Amino acid sequence: MLGNKKNLEQLRNRQIEEARKNLLTPDSNFFVREAYKALRTNVSFALTGDSKSKVVVLTSALQSEGKSTTAINLAISYAMTDCKVLIIDCDMRRPKLARLLQLGNKVGMSNLLLDPSLLDQAIIHTDKSGLDVILAGSIPPNPSELLGSSRMQTLLEELRSRYDYVFIDSPPVNMVTDALVVAPNSDGVVFLVRANQSERGAVTRALDQLEYAKIKVLGFVLNGLERDRSYYGYSKKRYKRYYSYKKYGYGKYGYGKYGYGKYGYHAAIAKAYEADADEEADD
Repeated sequence: MLGNKKNLEQLRNRQIEEARKNLLTPDSNFFVREAYKALRTNVSFALTGDSKSKVVVLTSALQSEGKSTTAINLAISYAMTDCKVLIIDCDMRRPKLARLLQLGNKVGMSNLLLDPSLLDQAIIHTDKSGLDVILAGSIPPNPSELLGSSRMQTLLEELRSRYDYVFIDSPPVNMVTDALVVAPNSDGVVFLVRANQSERGAVTRALDQLEYAKIKVLGFVLNGLERDRSYYGYSKKRYKRYYSYKKYGYGKYGYGKYGYGKYGYHAAIAKAYEADADEEADD
């Protein structure tokens, strides 16, 4: 049993290390940055209403579909436009932001929802201009109850007064109810799907739950597409550098009746490439 726990922890550490390599930086490849700009633009178009400040939840059907990395990169992308941005780790069962961003704080969301006066202590100012973070905090026995409480609603109203955008990394819809109780206090949900991993039935069930709760789905982010499945139709020879970029490009995505037509919202879309780093030679 001890050996299995050790192996699982080593696997998780390797996964975090790999995910950390995909975080957006000024040195990220041009097309990676441009893809997140496109995602940012589509999310902005999808957000409607009079409120200047927006709260966006990122979730998925199941775990390991890329929502934490996408949440961080989308937040960074908005911060690059001189917006005041906050990202919150509301996955109190399996928090990732602390390890991905290599941050630590004794006060996080769970502590904050028990004692709202700790807000200033909970906010971490990162080295990325305009980007703040609130980590998950101590793992509580009742995350859903905390996230669905009136204190959560009051907290989000306070954060709206401080930030232009608040991004919430929430647990998968099919695993626990946390995302469903948080999302009604947001301006909408960005839904993550991973190519060759996400199951159609699981996605359908998750979207059924979001629809039943009358939660607005802003669009979908498709991760993990193979690099050769480009939707541009450009020749590989002419655009060789395009194929070398490891993470995000553009594409279309829909799951049967849950395509964009049903919801009528703008699509927030990105697709991941598994490219070889040695293909970066100029034409």
